[in-house]
Amino acid sequence: MAALKILMVNHPQSARFRGGDTTQMVKTAEALRRMGHAVQESVDAQPDAAGFDLSHVFNIRTINSTPAQVQSLRRSGRPVVMSPIYLNPGVALWAARVTRNIFGSGRSESEMAALLEEFAAYRLKVSIGPNQVWEAHTPNRGANNTDQILRDMLVHIAHLIPNSYVEMDGLVKALHVAPPFTTAYYAADSKDYLDADPEPFVKEYGVKDFVLQVGRIEESKNQLMLVHSLRKVGLPIVLIGGSLQPQYLELCKRYGPPDLRIIPHLPTAMLRHAYAAARVHALPSWIETCGLVTMEAALANCNIVTSIAGYELEYYRDYGYYCNPASVESIRQAVVSAYENYDRDGARRAAMKKLILEEFTWEKSAQACLAAYRKVLG
Repeated sequence: MAALKILMVNHPQSARFRGGDTTQMVKTAEALRRMGHAVQESVDAQPDAAGFDLSHVFNIRTINSTPAQVQSLRRSGRPVVMSPIYLNPGVALWAARVTRNIFGSGRSESEMAALLEEFAAYRLKVSIGPNQVWEAHTPNRGANNTDQILRDMLVHIAHLIPNSYVEMDGLVKALHVAPPFTTAYYAADSKDYLDADPEPFVKEYGVKDFVLQVGRIEESKNQLMLVHSLRKVGLPIVLIGGSLQPQYLELCKRYGPPDLRIIPHLPTAMLRHAYAAARVHALPSWIETCGLVTMEAALANCNIVTSIAGYELEYYRDYGYYCNPASVESIRQAVVSAYENYDRDGARRAAMKKLILEEFTWEKSAQACLAAYRKVLG
């Protein structure tokens, strides 16, 4: 097939959030350009696909802007494909409300301990308004018409490009739709993170062999449960990431260990050294389709702790340590095991790196996208 002209579109606030959807768009675009295709990126509220063979939209969850973007793209008459980056939000929204209720209400330590035990078993209920109670198994949406908005948008999508088969399965079960799809896995840049040198970070910040989490400090990423679970364990903990939730950030400081280190942001040039200086990267998140930072940390030789709430198992298989993000005990056990077993886990980490280098590259992801484009364009 001749070289294609592709318009890649993300929501207008994507530059502010700097999330995985932005990374996926930018890195996929770069890989496609290396293959000889012309790719333009847009975060316009009303993008125009005139002159392009097709458009590729990232992130179905940004419903305040993405449906209007899709409608604008459809007016060009060219096909629209989408990387949905979908995860059913029900449990994550419930967990955020529960966590806020447990830690933000000035409870005694014994009261908190009893509630955390119920949280771990997914038994807690939370009232969010008159006659509305959320439980772990209820739909739990920010707006009652959220799923219908997504279904209406998907009518205009020619092909979906999920980041895992489990993601697609979750979308079909939640939205009761079955559009055509091609899987394109997330990836990480080996040149940036593979076997990086720890010393520049150690020299700058004076800490090594710590437990690390990289990412925005927010309820869905679950840093509060992580730092609270380790508050009396004695392991050094470093969080790297900004926060748009200042109250949540303060709770992390209040209920984490006294020596908790928080670094607002690091560029890739220093972040690679931070991964290398860490012993464990822990992401007990509620919302990960993959957890790009987990993949980056694995390349930099960290043992990895990840969550059972998202789709990480399809990526990290038997090489990661898994935890229940609702359980401080589960998080603690996974992190301590990953930390204490570090010296014995060399072969495990090597196998994880080999898997990433062979299967999770941006070139492979771009090739999968091209296969989807060819299906759409015939």
